[in-house]
Amino acid sequence: MKAKKLISFLLVLMMMVTLAACGNNTTAPEDEDNNVNEETENNEDPVEEDEKVSLTLYFVNQEYIATGNEELDMVVPVKKDIEIEEESKEKVILEELKNEPEDENLITMLQKTEILSVETKDNTAYVDLSSKDLSGGSLEESLILNQIVFSLTELSEIQEVQILVDGNIVETLMGHITIEEPLKREDFRR
Repeated sequence: MKAKKLISFLLVLMMMVTLAACGNNTTAPEDEDNNVNEETENNEDPVEEDEKVSLTLYFVNQEYIATGNEELDMVVPVKKDIEIEEESKEKVILEELKNEPEDENLITMLQKTEILSVETKDNTAYVDLSSKDLSGGSLEESLILNQIVFSLTELSEIQEVQILVDGNIVETLMGHITIEEPLKREDFRR
């Protein structure tokens, strides 16, 4: 049984490496400069001043990282009551994901990730990340994407997340997982 899981894991890993080696950066079909921020309307709904909301954030399960046990969740939901002033819920979620969680069994992979902007249009959240300090292995890349996609799609108005780097659609975040199209919860294993 464990041999089958190991073989499955190795096959998935080989497929990810093969896919990463095959691609090049491409331009978005709607803009030759590949700059989506200029085209995206900001449909963020600012929350009333000093409104307290309950949000579900996803943090990385340290036991999964330590053991590699595929039966464990990669990311774990944490409910948090947060006071929101003038920023959108989407922006607050991403900023909260940069903070280490209170549970010592959980961590965040976003502490060094600079979030340039987040905008929502037609049930898609556009998350623009800075390329500065954006490097890592396939596990780190997967965990960052898991945290962002699962946390933002907890909001009923968001069905998918388009990740941008420096305002552009790119092939991958760190060279391993394709992010040219919007990502959905179904694209990831929690």
